[in-house]
Amino acid sequence: MALLCLLNDDGTIARRWNLGERPLTVGRGESAEVRLADDGLSRRHFVVFREGEDFLLKDLSSRNGTWLDGHRAAIHLLQHKDCIQAGRSRFLFAEREDGLSAMPLFKPRTGPHDTVILPTVGDRSTAEITW
Repeated sequence: MALLCLLNDDGTIARRWNLGERPLTVGRGESAEVRLADDGLSRRHFVVFREGEDFLLKDLSSRNGTWLDGHRAAIHLLQHKDCIQAGRSRFLFAEREDGLSAMPLFKPRTGPHDTVILPTVGDRSTAEITW
């Protein structure tokens, strides 16, 4: 079963939603199935939907855009372990649950005095993706 996972800052999974036949809309408004208190999200920011055997991501004309693996995405065919950034929230798409663990999916870089450097939208240089 396919999943959409909300990630913590360290890359661990905070929450997950099963993806099925019905589209799953993400945003901060009441009409979104996945509602998050993220002021960087539009009320209806993006949707993940099934088309045949595939899952697609579609930006819903959001103000800040939806980013897939560091690139702005209008509509995109999702692949296992694709990383989605919307507002300040980071998501992981998984085609199956096996292989997902409690281990962090991102290994943050550190600066002076072991300060953790968090990645920003579209910045792949600040985090080493470990999959």
